[in-house]
Amino acid sequence: MGKSKVGIIGATGYVGVELLNLLDLKTDLEVSFLSSSNSIGENLYEKIKPFNNIKDQKFFPAEAAIEENLDYVFFTTQHNFSMDIVPSLLRKKIRVIDLSADFRFSDPNLWQQAYEDKHRAADLLKKAVYGLPELEREKIKDADLVAVPGCYPTASLLGIIPVVDYLEKEPQIILDVKSGISGAGRQKVENELADKIENNFTAYSPEFHRHQSEISHFLEKQLGSNPFIIFTPHLIPTFRGEYVTCYLKIEKQEKDFQEIYENFYKKEKFVRVLPKGTIPELKKVQNTNFCDISIFKKKNILTVHIAIDNLLKGAASQAVQCLNLMSGVKEDSGLNLL
Repeated sequence: MGKSKVGIIGATGYVGVELLNLLDLKTDLEVSFLSSSNSIGENLYEKIKPFNNIKDQKFFPAEAAIEENLDYVFFTTQHNFSMDIVPSLLRKKIRVIDLSADFRFSDPNLWQQAYEDKHRAADLLKKAVYGLPELEREKIKDADLVAVPGCYPTASLLGIIPVVDYLEKEPQIILDVKSGISGAGRQKVENELADKIENNFTAYSPEFHRHQSEISHFLEKQLGSNPFIIFTPHLIPTFRGEYVTCYLKIEKQEKDFQEIYENFYKKEKFVRVLPKGTIPELKKVQNTNFCDISIFKKKNILTVHIAIDNLLKGAASQAVQCLNLMSGVKEDSGLNLL
């Protein structure tokens, strides 16, 4: 069996570089196409660095991927971009792993509400599989189009889903979320954001954040009802890492929720339910594909703490998890050294 040929569109952003580093560890594939809108014509080794297994090559326009002999294409681009290219890739039997938001909603009206534009590949939305392996593993294996969740939805949903059957009807969920500045993207970080956040702490987008819609949409499909979510994101003065504190009103208070979480994730290598009384720490998940979770209960309020690396489990390494499932190799291939 020959090596799978892989392309990356958006390869020079923070997530794109993380993805390159991960794919360089894998011997079952060849990265043979790269694109970056601000680096067309430049060489990989000069723009980023030399790699051990990924050969030096030029960056091409994204549309050129359609004519390449590829098995998989990753998009690590901003929203409202991949939808113009993905249909042509799928017609060429090239499977797509999209880390942008373009295919995370199954309803084009919800996408338009969140991203303030009409979706231009709406017929593909119901075909896309949500790329959260712990919840959608079997669907991912057979998918031609995988929409990798955003970083906040990844952490939030992994924290909520184990007790979704114990929530009050029409649940109210409070999500207090914090991210390192890399979540804002290279351009914003390099345009003074790093200086502004040094020794600082601030909320942002307090009235509406698009990831709130993504979380609501997924939970609605799980619950059959629309949860009311209060979602407040913050920037913290660190480069990478994400911490979510989730407050849930629960029924059946007598249940052992520590045991419920441990049983739910007992077969998952990358989700660690911490011992009772232990709190996740960013430094223990940074530069890994792990999600650390702890649970505390007071009366009918369950407080769930979740920590991930926003660039890895919240993006690049989760995308590689999806690739591994799609290609039939071990799910932790290329990830077990993190």
